Amino acid sequence: MSRDGSIDLELGANTYRFRLAIGELEKLQEETGIGAPEHLHRLYVGENASWRHVRAILLVGLIGGGLGVSEAHAVARGLDDMPAVRAIAVAALVMAAALEGAEDEPLPHRASKKDDSEPLPDGKMAFKAFYEAAAVMQLPHDDMRKMSLWQFHVYVAGYNRGQNPDKPDPLSDQEEDALWNWLNEPMAGAA
Repeated sequence: MSRDGSIDLELGANTYRFRLAIGELEKLQEETGIGAPEHLHRLYVGENASWRHVRAILLVGLIGGGLGVSEAHAVARGLDDMPAVRAIAVAALVMAAALEGAEDEPLPHRASKKDDSEPLPDGKMAFKAFYEAAAVMQLPHDDMRKMSLWQFHVYVAGYNRGQNPDKPDPLSDQEEDALWNWLNEPMAGAA
């Protein structure tokens, strides 16, 4: 996996670069009606995965990886001639690369897990938040759309740290669990 969300994979007889940055994830969601996390889930568990969606993931990923539109469509048309399992595996890896980022440098822990907004159906991502954050940071939306999720998250974290450099880091998942366990321990001597 990479920080820019790109991954080089064999598809058929060739190796291609695939990339689903924020703009490509938005386009994919608009084309399929399903968000990236839901696509990844469906590909991993093998339920409700659609060949049309596999083709869309690979097509948009090829274009995001730098292949010309005509060439990407030619590759996508050739998917019918290859084993479906291979195409599904490649689509899952492309989607995972877009969502997970760099393995050696995981995303910082989110400061707040509370989100008062209603989740969107079918695992859709709310892109409004990306545009709002970009506006606050005065990041041109075209630049934001070219970023991977990892890059954008780190950009936001850096911006936030710059706004309040003395703010302590949020608790890690392990620290939260330890605190929760400690708070739920019975008090010594309590009946």
